[in-house]
Amino acid sequence: MSDWTKKLFIDHSDLFLKLMNERWSRTEELVNGMVKVLSNFGVTSGNLLDLCCGNGRISIYMAKKGFKAVGVDISRAFLEDARRKAEEHRVSNMVTFLEGDVRNLKKVAGRVSQNFDVVVNAWTSIGYFSPEDDLNVFKQARELSREGAVLFIAETMHSDFLSLKFTPTAYTEVDNIVMLENRKYDPTTSQISSSWAFYNKRGEDLMFIDRIEIENHAYSISELSSLLRKACWEPVAFYGNLSTCQPMTPLTSLNVVARAR
Repeated sequence: MSDWTKKLFIDHSDLFLKLMNERWSRTEELVNGMVKVLSNFGVTSGNLLDLCCGNGRISIYMAKKGFKAVGVDISRAFLEDARRKAEEHRVSNMVTFLEGDVRNLKKVAGRVSQNFDVVVNAWTSIGYFSPEDDLNVFKQARELSREGAVLFIAETMHSDFLSLKFTPTAYTEVDNIVMLENRKYDPTTSQISSSWAFYNKRGEDLMFIDRIEIENHAYSISELSSLLRKACWEPVAFYGNLSTCQPMTPLTSLNVVARAR
């Protein structure tokens, strides 16, 4: 993710907040699945680190399950909304939201805790930096976690799915905001080039707001597993759906469970 693209995410946080809010309705089921997986490892409470937390849906629902959560995100608007939602859900005493770049994770989150029991990275929050940057983020997360801690990479895209089901266009409408997406996928590099055009819908008319150009990498299972092992996380399970613990297939999203070693 370039600094210019990062700035656009921050400048247009109100647009992305609308998209994020659409995912809140399915978060409780996702967290229930995560809690079930954690119980299999004997983890029923503790400290949770939420990477690229957005407006806090994972942190807040995990706090309602008894976990003390720390969410990190680069967008102040996302975090302000997360704090409001934490108050609405009456878990403000269980969550801390920190503004900062996850590439500087130890500096941002290390002052709060260096003994996390759970680390979460949800909804395609990886692949926007270089693989070296992603490796560095997961290394820092490991250094901030206890031995045996559990890492979830949840609801993310992967190259096997794109090879079978890639679609070059997408349409999303939330309230009065319309997002038109045009994508190109290079299977030789697993790189996705996307153009997101945002419009304000007024009756039958669409009023252009802005356009964002995004480059991101879709990991394969083997590629992501190798990266995690280099960061001292050992993958132990792959699911297509964490809510139901459905096994992963090439036609599902990718959900990885790993242990700190």
